[in-house]
Amino acid sequence: MEADNTITPENDPREWVGYDLCGYPFNKKYPPNKKLYGQAFEGYPNKALGVLLYDFAVQGYDVELSYKGKTYYFMDDGEGVVTDSHFREQKEVFDSPMALVENFKIDGKTLLNLAPEIEDIEPV
Repeated sequence: MEADNTITPENDPREWVGYDLCGYPFNKKYPPNKKLYGQAFEGYPNKALGVLLYDFAVQGYDVELSYKGKTYYFMDDGEGVVTDSHFREQKEVFDSPMALVENFKIDGKTLLNLAPEIEDIEPV
């Protein structure tokens, strides 16, 4: 019989993920503020932060982003991985997707600081 590896609120090992009263996950390290920012970007002030802090760090989607004409690819495979366009080559590896968001730098800025300047970003 196969083991059930489904993540639930009770067994989620990610310390940055919390669950609301309905059981929906959210980023508790960088909580959304839907009262202030609405639903458009999952409760964050811009699309880049919504994709990085929710789609990537919480939901586990891989991400493609463009900044100053260069495209970057991030993969969540339990670790946060800077990868190639085919999601095969590991260029840089972080302990977690959250660690990648907090520590990966472009032009000397972390993704959190760079978010308002990101030209395009999509979960893939």
